[in-house]
Amino acid sequence: MRAAVYAACALGAMLVLVLTSATNAFEDPHGIGYDGRDWKAMPESVKLAYIAGFLAGAATMEAVERHRMNPKVSVDAAVAELVEQHTAIFPFGVNVYKARLEDYYYYRDKRTTKIYRALEDENTRMRTH
Repeated sequence: MRAAVYAACALGAMLVLVLTSATNAFEDPHGIGYDGRDWKAMPESVKLAYIAGFLAGAATMEAVERHRMNPKVSVDAAVAELVEQHTAIFPFGVNVYKARLEDYYYYRDKRTTKIYRALEDENTRMRTH
């Protein structure tokens, strides 16, 4: 299921990046190849859009999975429940994850880590501490 969530997150992030007028420096068509070097080069608005798309993709994938397990629960109802109860795999807001990534990529040795992996690492840290 995590692989599907990552794929949905990447798709959501990619769609947001396509819709925002990102520079030619960001050419990954799926949005999953970006790492800390790309993150450091992104304008602020693109960083926020990337994370928003990632979170939307994750929540959507979780809601689709809940709907598949119980067809009586609509995808929209499942998303609403995830948001209201803060029970999503990625339960924190865009600004929280952005701040965590800024700290994460402050260290040069982490800049080759893919953004989706850094988000997962930071999310795990926040949820377990």
